Amino acid sequence: MKKIYKLLMWVAFLIFSTLSAQNPIEDASNSITAEELMTHVQLLADEWFQGRDTPSIQLDSAANYISAQFLKSGLKGAGPDGNFFQTFEVYRPELDSPNTLSVIKNKIETMYKIKTDFVPLQETGNGRINNKELCFAGYGITAPEYNYDDYAGIDVTDKVVLIFTKEPQLDDNASIFAGTQLTEHAKIETKLINAKIHGAAGVLLLRNPHKKMRRPPNSWASLMRRPPKFTAKFKMQWINGRKPISMHISKKLSSTMLTGAETTLIDLFDTIENTAKPMSMNIEGIRVSMETQLRSEHKKTSNVWTLIEGSDPLLKDELIIVGAHYDHIGLQNGEVCNGADDNASGTAAIMEIAQALTLFNLKPKRSILLIAYTGEEKGLWGSTYNSRYQFSSDKTISAMICLDMISRNDPNTLNLVGHKSSNKLTAICEKANETIGMKIEKMTGLNPAGTIDWFRQSDHFPYYRKGIPVLFFNCGDTEHLHKPTDDVETISAIKMERITRLTFLTVWNAANATESPDFIKFR
Repeated sequence: MKKIYKLLMWVAFLIFSTLSAQNPIEDASNSITAEELMTHVQLLADEWFQGRDTPSIQLDSAANYISAQFLKSGLKGAGPDGNFFQTFEVYRPELDSPNTLSVIKNKIETMYKIKTDFVPLQETGNGRINNKELCFAGYGITAPEYNYDDYAGIDVTDKVVLIFTKEPQLDDNASIFAGTQLTEHAKIETKLINAKIHGAAGVLLLRNPHKKMRRPPNSWASLMRRPPKFTAKFKMQWINGRKPISMHISKKLSSTMLTGAETTLIDLFDTIENTAKPMSMNIEGIRVSMETQLRSEHKKTSNVWTLIEGSDPLLKDELIIVGAHYDHIGLQNGEVCNGADDNASGTAAIMEIAQALTLFNLKPKRSILLIAYTGEEKGLWGSTYNSRYQFSSDKTISAMICLDMISRNDPNTLNLVGHKSSNKLTAICEKANETIGMKIEKMTGLNPAGTIDWFRQSDHFPYYRKGIPVLFFNCGDTEHLHKPTDDVETISAIKMERITRLTFLTVWNAANATESPDFIKFR
């Protein structure tokens, strides 16, 4: 009897092993558990991490924890020599001296006053430019996707450009841009980069001339009568080469520059608003000299990444990226904002997906890049840096899936943003969901009030701008967003488990699909 019993047990083991081997993807998906996800979230959202601000020692410690989990799963870093950290520099500027602005008109040079007439931008380059010609360049925008270019037909090489802040028709829901939602073209950094691309030596920024502005906007504590307690914020060092010398100027000063011209700033502003067409031109008889000097504190911060190399000789050079930001907002009014949902939840999912892929020795056809981003809360720093870095690598990006806030609200519902960017990628997600059974709400990205465009607010967006199909998994807005109440006690571990499993299946299926996902530009 003992021999028969042992034989039956052995047969049962073989049958179980065979059945298990036939469903490695299901087993891998099931290995993602609420308990393990919560272990990661509880650690990252602990008070010790002080809200994982960028940059900070606590954020660096979180990065070390994530890399240790990748290593525990048997993975290497995606960087040179298996480095887990994709490191870049950030800086915090302070106003130094001298800072000057003068205008030569009718052979008479007039010196203007800092704070009253001009204020250097925190994004300015350091240095001096002398006796440069002046051009009006509208909003300083080049946007082929909107058929708009302020630099078309005008040469601004080695000149100073006078441009408006923001973008045209901002109060018009039917504007040629994105209605009342600001696009990337409205950002100061984007305007400066565009001015540099077109060869400008300097930039003078002006706000809407219809609005009353006694002085140009000022963000320098040293120029304030009552300086705030906080210091200047860190910025991402992402403009290569020398930046243009750049300043905000007053309405009075800008009007002086056009005195005697055939038009006024208000006329130019109104014409662009009404026609949605640039009105760029040279401003004759004006020469400008500018000097700015900043000093900066420099620090480093890192994305944490790992690569699972594809098995197909051809498809392995295509990347499926799944990413989540691991930073949060630090302290607010002296209270720690632990960021359990935002975004320890998404970061935990990345680590669990890495484990699921390696636990069963899965070999995807395409390569899979798992990445935890730094600096999302500061302005998509990590994903912006990575999207540029990856486009200079030897692999192409086929798709990007972003996880940000996946553990609150209805445990059965997933907000899916970015579905319009690819029919094929969306179909892969929906097919994977047949196993998970969540209710997928396809979202445009706008919150119910229409005041926040979530589509532009997380780490998928820099990839979309590069023409990459994206999906953004999210649980929706909550009363805990960016508040000290975003703690582990208020999140749903079961929802986190289901979304992580859905992500795993979507990533796996995308990595093994016969065709790469299509890309549809819808913004």
